Amino acid sequence: MKPRVLLKCDNVGYSTSSASGNSVEEKWDILKLSLELHAGERASFRFQNEEQKQVLWRLFLQKLKPKTGSFIISAKTHIHSDDNLWTGTDKKATMLENMTSKLFTKRPWFGGQRKNLETLIDRLDLNGRILHVPVEELSEEQAARFWALMLVSANTQVVLIDRLFSKLDEVTLVFVQEWLESYAGIIILFGEHTEYFNAVKTLSKDQQLKSKTEFNTIFNFSEDGQAQNLEQKV
Repeated sequence: MKPRVLLKCDNVGYSTSSASGNSVEEKWDILKLSLELHAGERASFRFQNEEQKQVLWRLFLQKLKPKTGSFIISAKTHIHSDDNLWTGTDKKATMLENMTSKLFTKRPWFGGQRKNLETLIDRLDLNGRILHVPVEELSEEQAARFWALMLVSANTQVVLIDRLFSKLDEVTLVFVQEWLESYAGIIILFGEHTEYFNAVKTLSKDQQLKSKTEFNTIFNFSEDGQAQNLEQKV
């Protein structure tokens, strides 16, 4: 049985209006976007400019309503973003204090089984005194690893990724790829993230990564906002 549809876009479009002389000009950032995303799928979006990216980001987070078409989210399905995970942390509190939020589970599904949060913390080498210092005092590497820990521990079925995947070191890359293999929700990647995909290719030479780590649904937007599906799921 095919996994259920969690998110569906049907001819979604969004435009902005600007006055030019005595006329009003309509500019389409997103146009004719149609797709269905089932549980367990991964999708990637590539943009011509920042406006397209921000519009689609806000549409997915339901901060904008489409001007055309419909955007449907399955009942009881919540969408979170890597940006919200990070900006939502209390930087003066410790990692452990932040992880007490109801957004996170103490036993995330990881690598095909439930893992205690302490085990994942050890995998990321975030144990010891690091657990007891404020998040604002973490090094850049430690902060990125904590960010990844929040990602894999979040109680959510759809995650939007914008910045996190560009900050993964070798340890965190392996960690995230292992999580992707068994994550039952949808991952949506914004932007091309060339460094990330090159690192994954290098990693794949040493490890047999499963198909669920691959972003097989890829959309590109033209200058006038037209959505083009570059690669279909197999």
